Amino acid sequence: MKQFEYKVIAIPTRLPITNKQYDEVALDFQQQFNALGLEGWELVDRADGFFFFKREIEQEVK
Repeated sequence: MKQFEYKVIAIPTRLPITNKQYDEVALDFQQQFNALGLEGWELVDRADGFFFFKREIEQEVK
């Protein structure tokens, strides 16, 4: 049976920013999420500034 571990990251999503800053914030999100993806984390949900990720736990073969 597959088992998963979970990670929750809090990122403020309602920031008082200008259009130029919006692009910078979007790039920062992209870089953070890409780094997590490289570690095997998959975004599964988002709510009120919280982002929920999961990844499968590798089972040792006996």
